[in-house]
Amino acid sequence: MLRLFGTVIFLMLALPAKSQSSAGVKTDMNFSGLVTSRSANINNSMKAGCSAGIFYKYAFLENVVIQADMMFRYRCSGINNQTAGETANYRYLGIELPLYALLQADIDDRKFFIGMGPFASFGMYNRYKSDARHIDLYKKDPTDDMAILRRWDFGAASIIGYEWECNFQINVNFQIGFRNRFEAGSENIEMLSFLFSLGAGYRF
Repeated sequence: MLRLFGTVIFLMLALPAKSQSSAGVKTDMNFSGLVTSRSANINNSMKAGCSAGIFYKYAFLENVVIQADMMFRYRCSGINNQTAGETANYRYLGIELPLYALLQADIDDRKFFIGMGPFASFGMYNRYKSDARHIDLYKKDPTDDMAILRRWDFGAASIIGYEWECNFQINVNFQIGFRNRFEAGSENIEMLSFLFSLGAGYRF
């Protein structure tokens, strides 16, 4: 998936910079959560986070657009750990790279767009914090060289948005990861991440 993303970005940058290509900045407020197997004995609640980044668009056809994002994303979820008998906060900071295939309609110099595609993410910071414990979820156990959670995630993303003639846009995004977030004990328990966000951006 990373090779596909890199190949598409290279092709878009290598193509002549005509009116069909553009770039911009975007930011959003996100609400994220975790889907866990019953054996994990974990319940979670969605909490607010935030994101900021850039995007690049290339229109291959009049109404068919490829959009690549690079987002620096902060996520937060509340966790009720029934095994440990405690509540905690799950905090994540990482880089996420969605790649969308968009259908775009022009309406009086305004644009309505909708699309979906794959995403890849790399976690830089991931903490589990309760009153009693503060755990780095990416720290490897020296006995088996495994961390509690994996840094890399892959999945699917969707987006729907509207852009005014002044190039200001709003969008709604949904993502779900397909990779089990657990590294240690992944053969027994499973946890997937998901995210819903409301955002705004400006295309130059």
